[in-house]
Amino acid sequence: MLATERESLIREKIITNGIVYVSDLVKEMNVTSPTIRNDLDKLVKKYDDLDRIHGGVIYKSKEENSLSEVITGYSERSFENISLKKTIAKRALLLIENGDTLLMDSSSTCFELASLLAESNKKVTIITNGLSTGTVLKQNPKLTVLVIGGLLHPSSNTIYDEFNSPIYTMFNIDKYFFSASGLSIKSGFSEFNIMEVKNKKANVDKSRISIALVDSTKFDKDSTSTFCTLAEVDYLVTDDQLENNLANEYRKEINLLIG
Repeated sequence: MLATERESLIREKIITNGIVYVSDLVKEMNVTSPTIRNDLDKLVKKYDDLDRIHGGVIYKSKEENSLSEVITGYSERSFENISLKKTIAKRALLLIENGDTLLMDSSSTCFELASLLAESNKKVTIITNGLSTGTVLKQNPKLTVLVIGGLLHPSSNTIYDEFNSPIYTMFNIDKYFFSASGLSIKSGFSEFNIMEVKNKKANVDKSRISIALVDSTKFDKDSTSTFCTLAEVDYLVTDDQLENNLANEYRKEINLLIG
């Protein structure tokens, strides 16, 4: 099949299905992942009604919010300091070993980590309450993905288990990856959302190893309520924009890893 024919067929699939994934197209068309990614990049540049997402392409909605935002659950505003979060995710990926059972929150930093996992060769089990996180992870057949059931609020990427029957209670959690709205040496890790505070506190207590993914802009800032202290967390992963004096202060309290 010629490249032009393949691109035409892919566009038809996007319009018909609303979304296509690289992994599915590779199997259907018997070509490599780089070839499909190149095809998708060309199509997105050529057609204004197509939009690139992690692992695929979507047909844009005519509504006020684009379909990509609905599917991923994140608008551009949610990806403030995105380069910092990508750096953190790359460092955090090194902490994951084959056979791990992971618990991941719905933060955009964990979404970046999930995106890396989706393209990796690691064989792990991931449990998450992040709708977008689960969506991107399911593209990799080597990963076992479980999404916590519960209530999904409008314009939210987080599934809240308000039925008090979290699926992760059936598993031994090796590593819990989470973010926070703020942290300080005195108050620890904190959040604005009270429901998040309750869940994250329980998750830190449940997990064998807890790993905070927090960018440098959130250091020395406290949110509404603390869900755990620095002493309760095993690793704090941040980016290389953290000032040296702050890094030295936090190293005295927690195992600090800088991407």
